[in-house]
Amino acid sequence: MSDISILTIQNLIAGYGQRVLLRNLCFTVPGPAFVAVVGHNGCGKTTLFRVLTGQIPYQGTVQVQGQDLSTLRQPAARGLLAHLPQRGSVEFSIPVRELVVMGRFRHHQFLGAYSTQDYALADAALARVGAAHLARQDFTLLSGGEQQLVWLAQLSLQDATLYLLDEPTQQLDVYYRRRVFDLLQSWVREQQKTILCITHDLDNLPSLAGYLLNLSAPTPTLEPLTSATIRAAREYLESEESLEGRRGVDK
Repeated sequence: MSDISILTIQNLIAGYGQRVLLRNLCFTVPGPAFVAVVGHNGCGKTTLFRVLTGQIPYQGTVQVQGQDLSTLRQPAARGLLAHLPQRGSVEFSIPVRELVVMGRFRHHQFLGAYSTQDYALADAALARVGAAHLARQDFTLLSGGEQQLVWLAQLSLQDATLYLLDEPTQQLDVYYRRRVFDLLQSWVREQQKTILCITHDLDNLPSLAGYLLNLSAPTPTLEPLTSATIRAAREYLESEESLEGRRGVDK
């Protein structure tokens, strides 16, 4: 295995104008792993993803597989990272299979046609997420859980080193939440991928292997994902929410 870490962040400072949300953040993901990114609203979870996807400026050092992010053009096109926003949306009718095959975009020139092999890979991706039966259906007519499985199938076709997922189980029922987390774990175990997953779904984390990054903590650090660290994070977040509530009453 390579000695190069998958993700290294040192002294990261980022925010919006005078509002700094991440200050001197440091952590390293040494190898393929699942990282649950937690914290109260406004603590910088999405800001971290916007740094990694090049949407906002920052200070400090960010390296993906040893490559400095500030010097890279189009890291997604290079296969270094792939991003699934909080909820993807499609405003027009499109067959599921056609949406999934778009995950092969970086393997083609602009407007290049997808090949038989590309469609075979799309079919295999749908099968892996348990959604092969949806291939010919209109994506816009699927349930929220079914749509999320389709997005994950498309994401997997990007074949990136680092995957960023923002609340992938939000508004899903318990069945689909567990399926999504099971899929992410299989990407780490079987495909040696690294996943940073923003989530408030602490109830489904204890059965997962990986790390916990609580951005609401005074000094956020990467901790093993265990029942104890999840419980500590939950207690801290609940105390912070209670404090914010009292402050609101005081005002």
